[in-house]
Amino acid sequence: MERLAYLIDTNVVADYLNGVVTTMSRVEQAIEDRSLIYLSQPVHFEVVRGLAKANATRKMRLFASELAPKLSWASLTDEDWQTAANFWVQTTRAGNQLSDIDYLISALSMRLNAVLVTADNDFDALPVKRENWRV
Repeated sequence: MERLAYLIDTNVVADYLNGVVTTMSRVEQAIEDRSLIYLSQPVHFEVVRGLAKANATRKMRLFASELAPKLSWASLTDEDWQTAANFWVQTTRAGNQLSDIDYLISALSMRLNAVLVTADNDFDALPVKRENWRV
């Protein structure tokens, strides 16, 4: 049986660190089900910079020692950068613009054939499978 694969967005990590029960239980359930939950370079960057800026040392420790070790690492490839650029062209032509991080994690989720877990509806402009674990 093939394991389900998920790529988490920054807001999933934030919810987990902030104790949002619905998100935390979905993360823990996916881990228990032996699903792959990917943490990407762009999301790691956003999490670390945000926690550092806020001087949130307790949350930084929680992220580094409790959450991150449970996740699989997903690195970007040159192909992901090209796919992200193509997404940017498509969405800006349609009058939408997302953050560069959003384009990159969308490209990565497509390559990994992973469901993108996010509470951000902006991703509806892209051809990615998406779930919201807050609800």
